[in-house]
Amino acid sequence: MSKRKEEKYQYKKAADLPSNYTDSIHKLSLHARQGHNKFWSELIFPLTLCFACPFFIRSIVFICDHCHGSIMEFFTRIFFDQTMSLKQVLEQFFYFQWHWPSALIIISFLIYAIVMTIILPGEEYAGPITDTGHVPIYRNNGFLYYLVSLCLFTLLTIVLKMNHLSPTYIYDHWEEFLSTVSTFAFILCFLVMFKGKYMPSTDDHRSSSNWLTDFYRGVELYPRVFNVDIKLITNCRYGMLSWALLSTIFCMKTFELHGYTDSALVTCVLTLIYLTKFFWWESGYMKTMDIIVDRAGFYLCWGCLVWVSGLYTLPSYYLVTHPIKLGPILTILILTFGLLSIYINYDCDRQKIDVRSSNGQCKVWGKPVHIIRAKYVLLNGKHSESILLASGYWSLSRHFHYIPELTLAFLWSCPCGFHHILPYIYFTFLLILLMHRAHRDDQKCRLKYGTAWDKYCQLVRWKVWPGIY
Repeated sequence: MSKRKEEKYQYKKAADLPSNYTDSIHKLSLHARQGHNKFWSELIFPLTLCFACPFFIRSIVFICDHCHGSIMEFFTRIFFDQTMSLKQVLEQFFYFQWHWPSALIIISFLIYAIVMTIILPGEEYAGPITDTGHVPIYRNNGFLYYLVSLCLFTLLTIVLKMNHLSPTYIYDHWEEFLSTVSTFAFILCFLVMFKGKYMPSTDDHRSSSNWLTDFYRGVELYPRVFNVDIKLITNCRYGMLSWALLSTIFCMKTFELHGYTDSALVTCVLTLIYLTKFFWWESGYMKTMDIIVDRAGFYLCWGCLVWVSGLYTLPSYYLVTHPIKLGPILTILILTFGLLSIYINYDCDRQKIDVRSSNGQCKVWGKPVHIIRAKYVLLNGKHSESILLASGYWSLSRHFHYIPELTLAFLWSCPCGFHHILPYIYFTFLLILLMHRAHRDDQKCRLKYGTAWDKYCQLVRWKVWPGIY
């Protein structure tokens, strides 16, 4: 890539933006744990999660494959089964296995994601302003990337089938695949941390003497290598696309073993439509808390590479060995409510985008919008402004869009039936994650906007659930 082209995609200064740029979001660090015991927040907590998360991901696969989907049977085998030695437990759940066929698939997929992100066309758009006055620039080609990838995957599947092979090879070696991607993600997180400490891309980096904390939380806010945004690749181009492809592969495996299975199809269809909506709105995602607050570390990068692959696909994976016949009525009902949830989730985001793009000069639900213009000061002394929307869905609660997202997560899990709680672990995790995120966002906005946020909270009283929370 020429030097001139590289400079085109470098970070711009806030002063270079137009005066009506109202999507400026002040990045506030939520990692300053004032009043918290640093021994717990900077040592025990990160160490526990770095140790427990890989064990958890390996465990849910073991429960599906060897414990008939029963969590109780899993604990019985771990603690009371005399035939399972300590060595077997360590190898099964804690060993960082490297399976070369899986590694080749992972690395090839990652290279594909990087190359396609670079070469696919798309208009430039600006991310939120950071404390240092930088603005990350992206290319809006996520939706095209998603469509091209699904088409190429379909073509690859046809070619493999013609040669008596199948993408379901990944399912057949899923334990080795997950262990390999986890090992790879740990290595990647260490390299990203090292880069952030000694070769940061921008001034938006925070390093400490505690390498464990830096590894877990990350150092850089917007790390780039050869002008490729690492968080865009790990979060979207690898993480979210792998979710779509793996759900499809698991559905294919269910069909191979059991023939047409409506439950597997419903879960797969809802997942693919939801992710289609995600990639259509990818430019909006790049302005959310995942990107503007969370740094590139274990929490974010390992999570998108491994946690998404292992946990988010769990309902589809569970149905391979526990197929359920829904029947036409339940199939239609679940699909209908699922599509409605996706539409409402999309419509929530659309309302906010329309109001901000029109600078508040539009209508929502046929009425003039009710907004608050919240002014604030960046750490570099520059003044900026954000629009707080209190009309439409956003008059019901400050995070109403979480409700259809949770509803959808339940709907693509319920085809698994209610014999075991395991398929609902993703729904439970998402519920906790989104409630905690709503709390974090409330703290961030109260620090950022001050009295304007207090006024907004008086207009929109509830954080997520109207009348409850």
